[in-house]
Amino acid sequence: MLLSRKRVVLITFGLLFLLDVTRSLYARIGYADPVELWQPDRAHYADLVWPPGTGVPPDTPLGQRIFAKRCAVCHGPDGRGNGPAAPSLIPHPRDFTKGQFKYKSTPPGQPPTDEDLTRVITNGLTASAMPYWGDLLTTEEIRAVVDHVKSLSPVFGQSVPSAFSIPARSKSDSDSIARGKALFVAQACVACHGPEGRGGLRLRDANGYEVVSRDLTAPWTFRGGSTPEQIWLRITNGLAPSPMPSFAERTSPAQRWDLVNYVLSLARAAPWEPGGTLDGPGHSTDPVKRGAYLIRAEMCGLCHTQINRTGIYRSDEFYLAGGMRVDLGAHGHLVSRNLTGDSTTGLGEWTNEQIIEALRNGRTPDRVLNVLDMPWNFLHALPDEDANAIASFLKSLSPVRNHIPPPLHFGVLETIAAKLMHPRWPAFPPAYLVFVEGNFGQTGDAASRGWLQAYLINAQWLILLLGIVAFVFAGTRAKRQREPGNRWKTVGVVLAVLAIFFVGWLVYFLPALSVLPPERVSQQFLDRIPTPNLTELPSPEHAALVKRGRLLYTVASCAFCHRPEGYGGLKISWKPFGTLWTRNITQDRKTGIGAWSDREIARAIRSGVTPDGRMLHWQGMIWDFASNWDEEDLRSIIAYLRTLPPVSNQVPSARPPAEDDCDKYTFWINESARPGCE
Repeated sequence: MLLSRKRVVLITFGLLFLLDVTRSLYARIGYADPVELWQPDRAHYADLVWPPGTGVPPDTPLGQRIFAKRCAVCHGPDGRGNGPAAPSLIPHPRDFTKGQFKYKSTPPGQPPTDEDLTRVITNGLTASAMPYWGDLLTTEEIRAVVDHVKSLSPVFGQSVPSAFSIPARSKSDSDSIARGKALFVAQACVACHGPEGRGGLRLRDANGYEVVSRDLTAPWTFRGGSTPEQIWLRITNGLAPSPMPSFAERTSPAQRWDLVNYVLSLARAAPWEPGGTLDGPGHSTDPVKRGAYLIRAEMCGLCHTQINRTGIYRSDEFYLAGGMRVDLGAHGHLVSRNLTGDSTTGLGEWTNEQIIEALRNGRTPDRVLNVLDMPWNFLHALPDEDANAIASFLKSLSPVRNHIPPPLHFGVLETIAAKLMHPRWPAFPPAYLVFVEGNFGQTGDAASRGWLQAYLINAQWLILLLGIVAFVFAGTRAKRQREPGNRWKTVGVVLAVLAIFFVGWLVYFLPALSVLPPERVSQQFLDRIPTPNLTELPSPEHAALVKRGRLLYTVASCAFCHRPEGYGGLKISWKPFGTLWTRNITQDRKTGIGAWSDREIARAIRSGVTPDGRMLHWQGMIWDFASNWDEEDLRSIIAYLRTLPPVSNQVPSARPPAEDDCDKYTFWINESARPGCE
């Protein structure tokens, strides 16, 4: 207390500076390494060199070479359904070694014919991640792939397959439909498809992977086709390894035709047809079903599910359990939150309202989220029903214990200096984001990571408080009485310090400030997303598709990666896939997708295959998640993309992996046309 005020100030600021430097140092080393770096068993999920097929010897048989280039990303290099993109696909890719084929014309127990395999490879499977290859592969190449697929399983050598002779269809009249309805109940079809045939039940196949029972009122979603003959074959053969059994031994051919006639009678008008309405899983009245659908098709898993060194998701055991480190430049480092229902480390104790507030407004019970922490500025557009559905599904997730440490921030001085010196003051957004593989959370009971930061921050507050007290009482009372003018100087100094403190606080926390209205923050981004004039569209049904498509474009990450206007051009670099730039998806015919057909757009979104045959990495374009979009919603997205005003923006071509690519997955927020990690 006998120190001079000058010395009090010097000592206080000196100690604060040392603690601040320690905070900056700790921010660099605190989460430098993951607690666990997961690597899947190759038999389960196999790493793949990118681009697919790279390194395959030229003397390798043609079918095997094409399989490595075109099929292995889903089906795996050895055909066991263990491709690196497989964890997010529903249903799981086919394991060819087991000889189980759903879409075939042969009786149960027999392998498919060559014609069956050729048809699937050529035409793909409707509304699924299995694309059509008829425009990219020659007849000879398809024949070679068929031969390679047959070589993967011994079932093809056990018997010569013989296609069914499908009996003539019985007349589809009221009597046949009534008999089919009775069989639908008697044969327990309602157990999976529901009394009205709407399906949507999440089940497990014989291999333990999730499948969803088909909505029989939407024939445009039938994977193997919706012709009467194809439906009769599915009922006859079943769909092994899914829970859909064969009814060949339980019903007569005529009874199966009655079932076909009943199933076809359930069909509703498609949303793009006159009188049709959107009524897919994204409109389910069951909030958990609706939320499960939305989550699995959107980008939540991109950050909240850990990945390995090449981008394979740890979905089987750590789905949405968080743990990925994200580096935000001057904004510090964070670790993605555990979204499972665990009561201590996840969202188990959160209310639906709290989850919704975090989703749409970035407000959590413990902090305000930077819009780079979680893109709530786009999710702000979620309707109440969708937000509540997502919250309901997250709370229903099986609990996974994974304690997520708090965000790490650099020291106050470094943070403020970095933001003020940034060309785009106050450093929002940063030049790039970095996503780091591995688990930075803790599954055990060890002390929480990041504890030192809390001690350093508390120590700074304590030093500041003690400094203020010492400053007030510094010097003798007599001296202060002899110099009354010092009081006004002190008041001036205090006011100046408070002003500097307020400005520093503002810059340090921007943009994660509770005083900023979420609506205003969100509108800066949402207003940039083009809004078409729905009254100018050819029909009310088309207008409904476009309106739905704009919503999905906004909340499903399209606007985040391709920019709100859709002209793309943002760089991503990572050694597992090289350097790529997000595509211009406006209707410009030369630099965008204006010249693509709807079918080509759908294939790129669902399967990661462009019209020129380029394969898209699932971590560059999230087609593995997008493959789970229902056909109604996918067509809605495409309908909206068709309304995007054309923007001429020539995006650089992707470059294969090179030495100068980033060691960690790096996403540029600002434009950069130079490949590599620069």
